[in-house]
Amino acid sequence: MKPKLTHNTSLQEILEKYEEAFEILYPYGLNRLIEDDVLEIVAPRLTLEGFFRLFDVPEKERDRLWKEINKLVKKYASLYEF
Repeated sequence: MKPKLTHNTSLQEILEKYEEAFEILYPYGLNRLIEDDVLEIVAPRLTLEGFFRLFDVPEKERDRLWKEINKLVKKYASLYEF
C-alpha cells in the first residue's frame, strides 16, 4: 500500500514517518512549538493544514512546502516498494 499524504495528515505522523520534514517545517513554526515545549501535546492533534494556518504560512510557501513533503513521501515509498 502506498503512503498517502493529505492536508489532514497529523503533524505527528509526518514527523515520525518522514524525518526530513522536521527540517522543512522548522523555520515555518515548528521551532516555536519546540521552544514553547508543546510539540508533544500539539503534534497529534494538529494537521498539516492547521499548521499552515496556525503559523500564517503564505499560500505560495504552502504550495512549496506541500511539494517538498510530497517528494519525501514518494522517496520513502520507493525505498519500501517490493
